[in-house]
Amino acid sequence: MPDGLDARSASSTRSARPAVSELQHPYSRSFESIAEVYERVRPGYPKAALLWLAEKLPIDSRTIVLDLGAGTGKLTRELLPFAGRVLAVEPGPVMLTQLERTVPGAEPLLGAAEAIPLGAASVDAVVCGQSFHWFRQDEALAEIRRVLKPGGRLGLIWN
Repeated sequence: MPDGLDARSASSTRSARPAVSELQHPYSRSFESIAEVYERVRPGYPKAALLWLAEKLPIDSRTIVLDLGAGTGKLTRELLPFAGRVLAVEPGPVMLTQLERTVPGAEPLLGAAEAIPLGAASVDAVVCGQSFHWFRQDEALAEIRRVLKPGGRLGLIWN
């Protein structure tokens, strides 16, 4: 668990929550079998889009950013130079393993947008790169609100 960020600790809350694999969109599970290929061929994000996110959210060296639905870390790695810390939540264990191998400096966590494994008011910004459409959006937005600090912002980006 990343320093200074409390995971949800109530065992009753945990036992009442579905497993991460149950929260994954059925089609998003297909990425698990192609994580290495996905990392190799999926395009990155344009520099202008990253600068826009950093300005609008804003993201700087004091910011804790959550990359939600991080996949193999395509956006995660691009956020590292801007932010103080980048947490990467991903429901696919194989995708998360690929992220761990290719994005040193990120703080990977197995979890889903509908059950973010962080404490309340623990991040300054949440970003979703090419992932928001896979979430159960009402549940995900409630979780995003929960983990954002007061005044925190959500940024969505597609490429």
